Amino acid sequence: MKLLEFVKTGKQYTSKHGGKWFHIYFKDENKSYRTALFDNMRNFSNWQNIIDNAERGDFIDNLRMKIYKGKEIVDADSMPKLITKEFMQEVQDCLYED
Repeated sequence: MKLLEFVKTGKQYTSKHGGKWFHIYFKDENKSYRTALFDNMRNFSNWQNIIDNAERGDFIDNLRMKIYKGKEIVDADSMPKLITKEFMQEVQDCLYED
């Protein structure tokens, strides 16, 4: 499982299979990643909290990775967990208190 920083939700497109689809973009210290989400797929509900609430700089935990066309991407079947940047700051403050 991987923890990545949320960057943004991409522009929506009409899917040739019905419904809409879009990318969600992430990054770590060295690389950027993405996943593709289709609103008519069963895994879409796993991402609803991220879609509705994540902001640039928040972190997304519990991400599985997979190789797609030779590139490492976030598996859309992951069960992502939102960790806000405010919460991360609180944890960091507690760790570095005198």
